Amino acid sequence: MKILMGWELGAGLGHVNRLKVIADRLRDDGAEITITLQDLGRAQIFTDAGYNVIQGPLWPMPTNPEARKIPTHNFADVLKIIGLQAEEALHARVAAWQALLAITAADLVIGDFAPALNLASRGRLPMVSVGNGYMTPPPGRRMPPIRPWTKEAELPANSRQVETDLLAVVNRVAAAKQTREVAFLADIFNGDRSFVVTAAEVDPYRAYRTEPVSMPFNMPTGIVPRPLDQRRRKGVFLYLPRRHPLAAKIVNGLKMSSLDCDAYISDLPSGGVESLQSDTFKVHRTPLSFADVLPAVRLVVHHAGLSTAIAAAKAGTPQLIAPWNLEHAVTARGIIDAVGGDFILDTWEPAQISAKAQRLVASETAQRQAAAGASLFPDQDPTPTLDAIAAACKALAG
Repeated sequence: MKILMGWELGAGLGHVNRLKVIADRLRDDGAEITITLQDLGRAQIFTDAGYNVIQGPLWPMPTNPEARKIPTHNFADVLKIIGLQAEEALHARVAAWQALLAITAADLVIGDFAPALNLASRGRLPMVSVGNGYMTPPPGRRMPPIRPWTKEAELPANSRQVETDLLAVVNRVAAAKQTREVAFLADIFNGDRSFVVTAAEVDPYRAYRTEPVSMPFNMPTGIVPRPLDQRRRKGVFLYLPRRHPLAAKIVNGLKMSSLDCDAYISDLPSGGVESLQSDTFKVHRTPLSFADVLPAVRLVVHHAGLSTAIAAAKAGTPQLIAPWNLEHAVTARGIIDAVGGDFILDTWEPAQISAKAQRLVASETAQRQAAAGASLFPDQDPTPTLDAIAAACKALAG
């Protein structure tokens, strides 16, 4: 069985980590796998393991910071912002995926946040879709509100019109490329079988799903909460991408707080590491073990990547979250509702960030609430989910 695995949209390590676990399981079962990534900077996890990795079609994201201010009510609004309405560009991506499918002679496609790959393979090859809740809206229906605290009846008419317009674009491209059209826009994020791999607490569509989600198999494990008296009294862990728009303010706020901070800022040049170091702010060149650092501190400051948010919840550690995008905001809301914590607002200055961090570190209420919530996120055996995905692949590929 020849499988093409493709990752098309989204940032961070969650996509490649998820695909790597699935690829390993299927390769152990005898599958021949080609990995296709939108960002070859994330390829090492596969190349080190002996996989063939090729560049996938690119989907450039908007660079204008004003795009973050455009109102988004359902996932269709998000898709418009990132350019799904650009028909010629979508046509080119679908054509590129179809060429890759022909070159690799794939029998089956596995996509992670890969709508153009989905469209390219529809009616031609069986497809399995994997992803978290945010990137996998329920199929066979119009898109619900992307914020779970919003009622469907409150969706603006304009968002529904955007969804209708984008569906028309998708189906014109499908007709031109001789693939099966879709009845609903959400269907391009779902395969012949779809596996929504997430914790229900952070699934924005949990009220609208007709099938249960699968427990994540790419989440950190072995994280054991510690009692408060076994944690560093002023201990903080910071994890942010270097390109986060609030990174400088957050770093400055934590440095002025005099809290004892360990930081990992991804993609930070070596010179940047040295320039940020201080007696109370230690920047690490490589990622730290969540199992070691998170239970030892009294606050985790991060951008609401799913793995980090769940790991901090497992550790029973309060969280101060600066969402970078809507997906992160939805994750942050779910985590804060479940285990407490707080947001960093876009308008905050370093002094406000400093004060909030100090309050959370010192708050016995915040510490107790986070500790009590750790039991909501136990370690899960990944075998049942991987068994189900492997069985679906074998059944679809014949």
